[in-house]
Amino acid sequence: MLNKNSIKKLTCLVAIAGVTTAIGFPVLAKPRSFYPRYALFQPSAYSSVPYRNSEKDIAQTLIQDGKFANLVDELKQAGLLDTLKQGNYTIFAPTDKAFNAVPKDVFKRYSQSENRMKVLKYHLVAGQITKENVDSGAVKTLEGQPVKIVVNDSTGTVKLNDANGKYPSTVAKNGVIIEVDKVLLPAGF
Repeated sequence: MLNKNSIKKLTCLVAIAGVTTAIGFPVLAKPRSFYPRYALFQPSAYSSVPYRNSEKDIAQTLIQDGKFANLVDELKQAGLLDTLKQGNYTIFAPTDKAFNAVPKDVFKRYSQSENRMKVLKYHLVAGQITKENVDSGAVKTLEGQPVKIVVNDSTGTVKLNDANGKYPSTVAKNGVIIEVDKVLLPAGF
């Protein structure tokens, strides 16, 4: 038989377990509950979703973030870095690791100035990506060809062609930076 003191201890233990479970439950939830279908493309529209914010333009934000050094150098060589200081864009930003993973034969073709411009413009979208773009499964780039968008609602992942979009996006003064783990190549490259 339990005495009054044992009942108090048991009640306290059950209360602590309940609070711990309630606090820990969101951590156990599926990623999609943290990242709604459109959050990668329109991060500021989802205030409950964490995203990075920059008071600088896209060019300065990329320069400031050390993992995009190769992209910054390539944009400079193509004359596109200054373009990203004005206007409104979404950029699919391959990391240094993504550039380093490009096969030598592909990089050799890419290194030609007209191909460099074509590939880099394939990473740029004028303005913000809309729900309609995501729902249609593609978004037109400055290069002219579309990038395929596949959102897996059950896992919360987003594929851009064969690259993964990484949460959270960065909102710059003049657009959105979406980190990707591969260099995107237009069809026929």
